[in-house]
Amino acid sequence: MKELIKKRYETILSLLMPHGPITGRAMFGGYGFYYDKVIFGILVGETLYLRVGETNAKDYEPYGSEPFVYDGKNRPIVMSYLTLPDKILHNPKLLPKWIEKARDASLFSRTKRKSKTHLLIPELII
Repeated sequence: MKELIKKRYETILSLLMPHGPITGRAMFGGYGFYYDKVIFGILVGETLYLRVGETNAKDYEPYGSEPFVYDGKNRPIVMSYLTLPDKILHNPKLLPKWIEKARDASLFSRTKRKSKTHLLIPELII
């Protein structure tokens, strides 16, 4: 099974790399995909998820994309990642825009978190 997932990772990475400074690495039993060191996608099992936010979540609706959910201590945890439709993954004209939007969602999330931290505990911000 691990070999099958690693092969899927390598295939996906080969489809993503032509569209920018994209790298990948193992993480938490799966793989993460990064655009210029900003995570924008994860591979869990054989399923590829991209980061979503306010600006790109609606793009996934027509495809019936599913969120990434894992079992937390007391309840299921829904993450801000949705399954990338295979139609998009294998379309070199559409894929770059989806990657860009996923990266932007990740960047926006970081900015939002930093601004909340700054507002809540300013004495910890140097």
